[in-house]
Amino acid sequence: MKKAISVILSLVLAVCILPLPAFAEDASAGGRYPYIFVHGMMGWGAYDAVDSLSPYWGGVHGDMLVSLREQGYECYSASVGKISSEWDRCCELYAQLTGTRVDYGAAHAEKYGHERFGRTYEGKALMEGWGEADGNGDIRKVNLFGHSMGGPTVRMLAYLMAYGSPEEVEASGEDVSPLFTGGKADWIFSVTTWSAPHNGTPIANIFYDKLHVGYLLAFLGNVLGSGPKADFWDYQLEQFGLTSVKSEGIKAHINLKGINNFVKSGDNCGYDLSIRGAREMNEWLDIVPDIYYFSVTGETDVQLENGKYLPSAGLTTFLKPTSLVLCRLNGKEYDGEALGEEWRRNDGMVPVISARAPFGEPVVDYHEGDTVEPGVWNFMPIIDGMSHVGYMGMDNDRYQQFYEYQMKLIEGLVISD
Repeated sequence: MKKAISVILSLVLAVCILPLPAFAEDASAGGRYPYIFVHGMMGWGAYDAVDSLSPYWGGVHGDMLVSLREQGYECYSASVGKISSEWDRCCELYAQLTGTRVDYGAAHAEKYGHERFGRTYEGKALMEGWGEADGNGDIRKVNLFGHSMGGPTVRMLAYLMAYGSPEEVEASGEDVSPLFTGGKADWIFSVTTWSAPHNGTPIANIFYDKLHVGYLLAFLGNVLGSGPKADFWDYQLEQFGLTSVKSEGIKAHINLKGINNFVKSGDNCGYDLSIRGAREMNEWLDIVPDIYYFSVTGETDVQLENGKYLPSAGLTTFLKPTSLVLCRLNGKEYDGEALGEEWRRNDGMVPVISARAPFGEPVVDYHEGDTVEPGVWNFMPIIDGMSHVGYMGMDNDRYQQFYEYQMKLIEGLVISD
């Protein structure tokens, strides 16, 4: 049953591994700061009932977070909007971490025509004590891990915690959420993105602009999110009137107006994952100088002698069509930008060049033993054969060692910090 559900969920997500270097001796197991895991589009986390049946982080191989906790790492799995925009997901993540009500911001809510406030997490925070001083007077920080669309989500959280949003401060007045006031960069120690579309992916353009999959997903979210089992795989779209909040007693319904507004507003995953959506986001979303940044991705294509690219033979079947689209990129235009051959290397869903780092931000290629500095993207060695869903344990059983390596690398930084 678990395997069947994992396969079904991984199919929905579709809308040879390098040897690991030796770990530093002083980076022992266990962690000083908690790790917050944030899923990608159509994903799920601890607040979703499905996670106990088929964990997002581990899939058919079991709950990876349980295994990491047994090694001494403090880990938590967030549950943000399945098809929501990066902004809305970021606001939900903040509310879950702080045990507060979701505030999407007065300016944002007015701009996109949805409710300002969402559900409350009072009394059920994902973790306790974030941002508070410990017995030594040190701030309790977190390490943020974001897979796929979860990458830009955690990037945005880091930015807003540091710099806030002057627009929201002005629009909200005294009722402004602390998320938008900034000044909290020291609440976050590191950000690691796993196969994240920092610069968008043409696959999103095709699904969103040409195939209009957004309407299907919104309708699915409306139906599943308003039924008696809404918390099984929670879409969290009540701001658009598409899902219910049980405590408010909203009855099941089909909201065609809300579906249309959700898609056409652009306040959704399809727009944010497109080339233009990512480009617009990168115009204001900057790196934070005092936070450590890492990006990790795999590659599942092969280059032929004639210079052409093809999906690798071992790539998960449902990712081969999307990988083939990316392999054929060479001068094709998306959102007014001609994507050159450097966009062809991919993990089945996201081009390597997009996962490396946001365009315009500082980035270095990390090699074992390098000194890691904050305020710059450290691009980890590309993992040959690791697909886009490989980090979830969907198509391999060696995924956890990459998380362990990354966490031990971060722990070494904590020790020396």
